[in-house]
Amino acid sequence: MSNAYDFLKDCNFYYLLTFDGYYPAGRPISGILEADGIMYFGTRTDKAVYKQLTQNPRVGLIAFNKGRWLRLQADAEETHDTSIREQYLSRLPAEIRRFGTADNPLLAVFALHIVKADLHAGENSEDITEEEK
Repeated sequence: MSNAYDFLKDCNFYYLLTFDGYYPAGRPISGILEADGIMYFGTRTDKAVYKQLTQNPRVGLIAFNKGRWLRLQADAEETHDTSIREQYLSRLPAEIRRFGTADNPLLAVFALHIVKADLHAGENSEDITEEEK
C-alpha cells in the first residue's frame, strides 16, 4: 500500500480540491479505495464536483492527522470498470447505502493518477511522489 493511502485511512476526512471555472472549490470527502496501486474516490453524477471533474480533471487533496499533513496533486479519471466500482462499494459500507449496486448511474468512481505527493511534519517535508506511482 502507498504511504498516501495509509495516511488517508487514518483520517476521518480530507479535502478534495477541484476547479469551478477559474476558482478553486473544496469539499470534505471520506471514502477512498486503493486497488492495484491506484487510489479511487467516488461521488454522485448529479453533484457539482462531478461536473467540475469532467471539465477539468486536475485535483488536489489535502489531509491533516496527528500533527502531519498530506498534500497531493493528481489527474482524476473516471472509471467504468465494474470490478473497481464493486470494490469501492464493498469497502465503504456508507457508499453501499447511498448507491446500492455498482451499476447505479448516479455512482461515479475516479482514479487518482498522482503527479506530486508530499507528507509534511512540522518543518520537515518529504516528497513521496515516486512511492505513489
